Amino acid sequence: MNRTTYLQSLKNGLAIFEESYQQQKVLEIDEKISSLISSGKSLEEALLELGEVSILIQKIYQENHVSYEQVKQKKSFLFNSYEQLFKTIRHVIDVMSKNSSKANAKILIDIFILLLLTCIIKIPFILVRDLGNSIFDFFASPLLLNIWHLILELIYLVVAVTFFLNVFKKWFQHLKIEK
Repeated sequence: MNRTTYLQSLKNGLAIFEESYQQQKVLEIDEKISSLISSGKSLEEALLELGEVSILIQKIYQENHVSYEQVKQKKSFLFNSYEQLFKTIRHVIDVMSKNSSKANAKILIDIFILLLLTCIIKIPFILVRDLGNSIFDFFASPLLLNIWHLILELIYLVVAVTFFLNVFKKWFQHLKIEK
């Protein structure tokens, strides 16, 4: 983890506090990192000495008499999922910026395969749609047929997006830099 990521994670963890307080705490930690580096330690050693960001955030919450666990639980499932997704996307971009072109080509092929698998999921939905078409043709109601298509497309959209996001996080969360 680099200095900027460390400080940004700290600031994100203090999101329930006012902006000025967040800035104050981030500046305090930045000054601690600078003093540790000026005393002869490397950036990695300085960050290790400060500890994990989550522990530092917990200490700040305790100083302010706020329960970290309650705040952590209040984040919704969707918020946590998208936060993890964007963290994975940032990780992929970071790794790709440091990778060789051959390793980046492999990552792009993996993304293409994932898109292809997501498209293949559409096949059972097409079969069910056609089955529904033959049933609803008996009633001769175009409105009913259009509602049937809309419902199936919405269900497919939810399934496809969920599948893509979950597989993307699992495949790309632990990418390594390859030179």
